[in-house]
Amino acid sequence: MTDTNPIDPKDDLAKMLADAKKQAEKKEQGGMKQILAEKDLEIEKAKKELEEMTEMAKRTMADMQNLRRRADEERVDTIFMANYELIKRILPILANLELAEKHVPDKAADWYKGIDMSIKGLYKAMEETGMQRIETTGQPFDPNFHEALIQGPGEKDMVVEELEAGYILGKRVIKHAKVKVGNGEKA
Repeated sequence: MTDTNPIDPKDDLAKMLADAKKQAEKKEQGGMKQILAEKDLEIEKAKKELEEMTEMAKRTMADMQNLRRRADEERVDTIFMANYELIKRILPILANLELAEKHVPDKAADWYKGIDMSIKGLYKAMEETGMQRIETTGQPFDPNFHEALIQGPGEKDMVVEELEAGYILGKRVIKHAKVKVGNGEKA
C-alpha cells in the first residue's frame, strides 16, 4: 500500500521550526525565571543588609546620646562637687562671723554694717549655686538633716532651738544643723 498523502518537506520543516521555536521560548522563559529568582535573592540579601545597617546605625545613635548624657551628668557632678567643697570650707568662716555679730560692741556697730552686708552677700551667692539652709526650729527631728546636741523641755522629738545652722546643696547635706531637741517635758 502506498501512501496517498505524500509528506511535504516544507510542512515538515515548518513543524520542526515551530517546535524548535517553542523549545527555545521555554528555555528562555526558564532562564528568565532563574535570573529573576537570582535577582530576587540578591534583593532580599540587600534588604537584610540594609536592615542590619539601619539597626546598627540606630544603636550607634543611642550610644552617642547615652555618651553625651553621661558626659553632661559628669560635668554637672564635677561642678557640683567643686561648689560643695568650696561652700563646705566657707561655712565655718560665715558661722564665726555670725557669732561675732552677736558680740559687736556698740561703738563698732556702724563698722559692722559693712561686714553684715558682706555676710549677706556671701549667703546670697551660695544660695544662687543651690545651697539652702536646713529648716530647724519647730520641725520634727530628722537625723538626716539635724545633729542633736542636747535635749530639753519641749515637744518630744521636735527641734526646739537651732544651735548652729545646717545647709544642703541640691539633695546633699553639706553641714548638719546642730539642734536642741524636745524631750516631752513642759517648759
